[in-house]
Amino acid sequence: MDLHAFCRSLPKIELHAHLNGSVSSCTLKKLRKLQFSGAEFNQDIENDKDPLSLEEFFESIDIVHQLTNTPNAIFKVSCDVIKEFWEDNVIYLELRSTPREVEGSMTKKEYILAIIRAIEMCKIECPNILVKLLISVNRKHGYDAAKENIELAISMHKEYLDIVGIDLSGDPTQGDVFIELLDKCRKVGLKISAHCAEVPNEIEVMDIINFKPDRLGHCTCVHPNLGGSQLLFDMLLRSKIPVELCLTSNVKCKTVPSYESHHFKYLYENGHPLCISTDDKGVFNTSLSEEFRLVSQHFGLKKEDLNDISKASVQFAFVTEEEKAKLTAVINNFC
Repeated sequence: MDLHAFCRSLPKIELHAHLNGSVSSCTLKKLRKLQFSGAEFNQDIENDKDPLSLEEFFESIDIVHQLTNTPNAIFKVSCDVIKEFWEDNVIYLELRSTPREVEGSMTKKEYILAIIRAIEMCKIECPNILVKLLISVNRKHGYDAAKENIELAISMHKEYLDIVGIDLSGDPTQGDVFIELLDKCRKVGLKISAHCAEVPNEIEVMDIINFKPDRLGHCTCVHPNLGGSQLLFDMLLRSKIPVELCLTSNVKCKTVPSYESHHFKYLYENGHPLCISTDDKGVFNTSLSEEFRLVSQHFGLKKEDLNDISKASVQFAFVTEEEKAKLTAVINNFC
């Protein structure tokens, strides 16, 4: 089996996938044809072009928002995204998304319920993929919006078991990290994944690592060769907090200069817990299989190494021990 076929066949664990960024151009075209109420859209919807900066990346997400302004639209894109991951032989998927309110069309709770409905639907239509949801807090939107989203997550978590955690995300150059709000989530059993060090900010990175989220996203600017410092890198290594790594996302947004210089190599060489993820497969025109292939190509990993990464990632998933055992069994059977 060649490397491409192996990566496609390998049962994979996706722990960092933003719903709106994962919407393919094919799905966007379908949404445009349906002409949902209020979806005024005059821009190019070919979302396989490479963003040139973080700013342009967030602009591309705004394009997706224009076409996902009703519960029905959110349901449809969620179903499509789950199905596409399933077709890529992803056996566990954590979707993350910031609840949005659209006046006259959708409340934040309706937004979340639409995703939950899609997860339930796909339990039938896409067998052998387990899907969970993280409710995102966009740091750019400020404290009040973060508090509202977290209160919604805590409330809905009690009723909907598929809601398992909180994702701290958004433009890393703006806003706060809301440590005290995230601590409330931890106390009620919600897991926490926090985007960290996408831009240099030593004090903030220290605050996040000291808070000890369950996982960290990116950690791009931690190593001294990538805008961080030895102090920060040593602090991260001591923490043993698993890091969600998204190679194509980082390269295309130019937060790392190339695949070869990606901080995967520093974490992997030091035995730090990590997982491979897509971030926004629609925007970046990638797949989890492709991300595994890139890791092998640029860092010389063998097939058994890729298998080990997939198996280790199960332990970082926000699921029960019973669910972890089932996922691990699937990967072991592949071996």
